[in-house]
Amino acid sequence: MKRLVRIPKRFYDDHVERELPAPEIIKQTKRHYWIDLNSEHLSELLSDADYYGDYLGFEEYLYPIIHSAKATAAAIEKQIGS
Repeated sequence: MKRLVRIPKRFYDDHVERELPAPEIIKQTKRHYWIDLNSEHLSELLSDADYYGDYLGFEEYLYPIIHSAKATAAAIEKQIGS
C-alpha cells in the first residue's frame, strides 16, 4: 500500500538533475510532488535534503534550494513519525 507525502518540487527537481536516485512521482500540483514513503530511494532523498538543509556555505542563489530542502526533510520526517 502506498503512503504518500507531499514535497516541494524545487529540491526534488534539483536532486534529480544531479542524477541521484529519487522516489517515483505519483502525482503533482503546480508546486508540489506526491511521492511514496515506501520507495527504495526515499532514504537517499532524505539524506540529501538533510545535507542541503544544513548547508553552511550560504550563497544567496542557493537559498531557494536550501529552503526547499528543509521543507522536504520536514515533510518526510513528519510522515515517517506518524
